[in-house]
Amino acid sequence: MPETPDATTVSLTIPELRELCIAAITAAGGSPALAQSLAEATVAAERRGKTAVGTAHLFDYLDGLEAGRINGQAQPKVTNKLPAAHHVDADRGTAQLAFDAAFDDFASSAESLGISVLNIANAFTAGELGCYTTRLAERGLVAFAGANSPALMSLFGTPGSATGTNPFSFAVPHNGGPRMFDQATSATAWVNVRNAADRGETIPDGWALAPDGAATNDAGAALAGSLLPFGGVKGSNVALMIELLAVHGGGRFSVDAPAFDSGQESPGTGLFVIAIAADAFDPGYSQRVAEHLDRLHARFGFDFGRKRSLEVVELPEELHSVLLSRA
Repeated sequence: MPETPDATTVSLTIPELRELCIAAITAAGGSPALAQSLAEATVAAERRGKTAVGTAHLFDYLDGLEAGRINGQAQPKVTNKLPAAHHVDADRGTAQLAFDAAFDDFASSAESLGISVLNIANAFTAGELGCYTTRLAERGLVAFAGANSPALMSLFGTPGSATGTNPFSFAVPHNGGPRMFDQATSATAWVNVRNAADRGETIPDGWALAPDGAATNDAGAALAGSLLPFGGVKGSNVALMIELLAVHGGGRFSVDAPAFDSGQESPGTGLFVIAIAADAFDPGYSQRVAEHLDRLHARFGFDFGRKRSLEVVELPEELHSVLLSRA
């Protein structure tokens, strides 16, 4: 991924950024379907202001396509062994393409049965999880998702990386647009540490351990060592729970997964998504949620889960230049 220091920016409309991403993905070896799916996810992250997992993260996919870690011509295989249990073998492609392959049947089964579960295996790392949950919330479904990754994080205070950063996301329908959060189980996302290392910056206490297991503020040492979970033991419990759910469909455990940023082998990690019909028990649930969130905002001043939806994004000039060259 190119470095993105403070610099002038380039303004792009959403269609302009989408087409540029599609061109870059296609040039790297992605099929038209994979390019469309991955570009939509990239643009969605940028529109929400999640720049670390937007265009900047796209270069991890471009490098993966060119190196063979991602099968650019993947044909996801969808199977349904139970009415509310959907499984996709991603064929070493992207989780976004695999999700698209199952989305309509998965969402429909949740609407008709009240709840449904999707598990994706044999995929590259999942990117911004909010993309998956938001799409379901736009269909009127309550959604919860989680994924594991190659081992990057310590568990329960031990030296060495025992699991991934294992992000999770939750979204609910709302008349003003889905309310969603998306966070890693690590104290910070791995890309933030990598960005700090690229810029030669230190990192805060509590983010990471050096290779010898000692606490560190050196971003480079953190990349060679392990990230720390949020909340100590509590964060470790959540991270391990997310991994066990993510590999339910056959995805690799984090300690068995190859790196996502080097080599030629797919990480093959897992992703799970649970979708629940918002009206499964109470037809007025979504309205009650909206009123409650409005009450919390009025009384306490926080606005849970509201996301921006930008129509024009600002890319750092260097990032835009490199993306143009890749396209």
